[in-house]
Amino acid sequence: MRHKTASHLRAWRIPQQAVEDITLAVSELVTNAVIHGEGAVCVVVRLVDHEVRVEVTDNSPQPARVTGAGPDDMSGRGMFLVAVFARCIEVSKDGYTTTAIFSLTGGRR
Repeated sequence: MRHKTASHLRAWRIPQQAVEDITLAVSELVTNAVIHGEGAVCVVVRLVDHEVRVEVTDNSPQPARVTGAGPDDMSGRGMFLVAVFARCIEVSKDGYTTTAIFSLTGGRR
């Protein structure tokens, strides 16, 4: 998933640092969906105006959320990392889809 995402972003001529940030975030979103979701995972990456929108859908109605991990915890940092790089994170009302929006005009959170 990381290679395919990076390839699409490069084809859209996204700056390299943004490619790295978004690719890491996609990896974390997909990992979260695989670990906490049920069954298939669908990933859609779109370039809309000056933003990259990443939508990850799984079969679990439990919404993704940013949590804090302790220094000795082995997990729990994925959504925090997404929040660092994304302009915003949206969760669908039904909880199945998490969308991270990345600004290409320098506007991180």
